[in-house]
Amino acid sequence: MQSSTDEGETVLSWDIKSLTVTTTTHSLLKRDVVHRHSLLRNVRGYATSGSLLAIMGPSGAGKTTLLAALNQRITGDLVGEVMINGREVDKDLMVRISGFVPQQDLAVSCLSALEHLTFTATLKLDRRVSLIQKQRIICGLIKDLGLSSCSCTQISALSGGERKRLSLATQVLTDPPILYCDEPTTGLDSYNASSVVTVLQTLTKRGMTIVCTIHQPSSDVYTMFDQVCLLVPGGSQAYFGTVAGAQQFFSSLGMECPSLFNPADFLLSKLNSTPNVTRVLCDKFFESSLSKTLSSKIDNIKKASIKNQCVFGIEEKFLKFYSVCPPTQKTQLRWLMWRSGLAMFRDSHRIMLRFIMYMMIGLFVSSPYVSVKLDQAGIQSLQGFHYAVITETIFIHTYSILFTFPAEIAIMLREINNGVYQPGPYYFSKAIVLLPRVILETIFFCMIAFMLVGVEGGSLGFLMFSSPVIASAIVSTAYGCCMSAMFENIASASLLVVPIDFITYTFSGIFLHLSTVPLYLRWIKYISRFYYGLEAMSIMQWTKIGSIPCSDNTELPCIMTGVGVLQKYGYSPNNLWLDFTGMTITFAVLHAIGFFAFRCRSQRQSVY
Repeated sequence: MQSSTDEGETVLSWDIKSLTVTTTTHSLLKRDVVHRHSLLRNVRGYATSGSLLAIMGPSGAGKTTLLAALNQRITGDLVGEVMINGREVDKDLMVRISGFVPQQDLAVSCLSALEHLTFTATLKLDRRVSLIQKQRIICGLIKDLGLSSCSCTQISALSGGERKRLSLATQVLTDPPILYCDEPTTGLDSYNASSVVTVLQTLTKRGMTIVCTIHQPSSDVYTMFDQVCLLVPGGSQAYFGTVAGAQQFFSSLGMECPSLFNPADFLLSKLNSTPNVTRVLCDKFFESSLSKTLSSKIDNIKKASIKNQCVFGIEEKFLKFYSVCPPTQKTQLRWLMWRSGLAMFRDSHRIMLRFIMYMMIGLFVSSPYVSVKLDQAGIQSLQGFHYAVITETIFIHTYSILFTFPAEIAIMLREINNGVYQPGPYYFSKAIVLLPRVILETIFFCMIAFMLVGVEGGSLGFLMFSSPVIASAIVSTAYGCCMSAMFENIASASLLVVPIDFITYTFSGIFLHLSTVPLYLRWIKYISRFYYGLEAMSIMQWTKIGSIPCSDNTELPCIMTGVGVLQKYGYSPNNLWLDFTGMTITFAVLHAIGFFAFRCRSQRQSVY
């Protein structure tokens, strides 16, 4: 008699008694209310190598929940077993030996299909695999999955079917024995839906076990599946078996599918009946010979597992997934920088628009100070000019970078969850790629302000003028990255950013003489990037001025030197290196906070 799990075969089986998740409603005035939701009840089944299984049911039946439970991507109280070749499987093993194709296709849309696959292959395949071997794998997948005609097309221009086939190619790069697909035909026309399922059939011929959720398939697509698991609203099972056997089972209950009627639509209409009808369906299946045969099959799979050779509880054929040497973090950082840089370069219209707007802001900020002279009346105007340049630079780069992580959070969480790369390389790749753009924009901004106002000093004077501005811009990128990494959206980030900015720029020295601040509040200036930037700018501009003419009105006070101006605003000419050191420390601390917040967030959140 042949074993239920032949050597080399991968059999996924499950016997889930219940799956419950807990949610908590928080309240400021009342106690937290804990809710328990039962999502699945008495769901059993199996899928063998080379088979294509469909999980079907109406909305709210728990199709995606069951898929997430099978591939260990859901947190909840699961009573029962999910097994591979009869042995209970943990999340670590399941993630290593399976691929997951989500319902929503997420990718950096400016990359071409070939570039996307090259990026993913470099970061997911064993680093000992040669470049030629990786290219051979990629070219083979492009050919097998029908992507040859669009391999050089940007993802944003691909059709729905092409994007779905690209998602499949991404997940099978590592040749996993099990593949999960969440509604792979959703949003596709009948032709593209059929082509996607045809690709899945092609993958099963490689010996892959494929489990899909599917919603309202056409009759052609429905008959392409080997087995089907039918669920009713509430997460109970109404049938498991062959596709042809489903109609026979319902027919035995007096539910005959009309001729020339889509059998999938017929089954879904019955599964979406009243609670009394669906309860009868589930009870009849549980009492049927089909259910008893299913239980016997799962028991036989468990018994056969004893014969499989294991090392530390892991079957020998799966050990290769544990011996993979992932790319180093340096390689991850380099490729993530490549992708971010390419995305930025291809978004040239936005870059140009941003550059033009930034230059116009520089023009408007500088225009009121064009005719300012270096005299007693001009001291306030020139200091106001320094303040305007520093604060505008800080605000522009802070708020523009707040969009950095929320814009890609879904893609990033999915790729980290799939083990493509680690949070650290991703965070620092974004931070590094931002710097050249920020520095160049700030230099041109400073050139406009420097020349328009007529700041003296030539090349050295421009260097002294632009250095604190560039440093302030760089610190602002760290602040923007930190806030962006901590919050899910811009609205939430603004709730903290705006009050912090208001407090810290109050301590910049332009509104408040810093020597008059109470001792218990003086520490605030040391966390103010406005203070460091403006004091450094003031020191570098005023210390080079030896004399300032007094006013003709002898009754007015006269500040005769640039050092005197610094003293007026509470700055010390000896603090220049302290300011640059403070900005350097602030830059490092903000990025450290941002990184740890980002890492915690990536571990806490997941995206299907």
